[in-house]
Amino acid sequence: MLAINSEIFLSGFMITSTLRRSTHLVQSFSVVFLYWFYVFSWTRS
Repeated sequence: MLAINSEIFLSGFMITSTLRRSTHLVQSFSVVFLYWFYVFSWTRS
């Protein structure tokens, strides 16, 4: 029973870390995108 609980805990921890990594990737990508959009809009005007 203890082994099953630890496996569930480990899989949940892995899912959480993967989600955290993907959200960090999305955040950094959106920052870069916003920066390029800002630069592009300034150079056009």
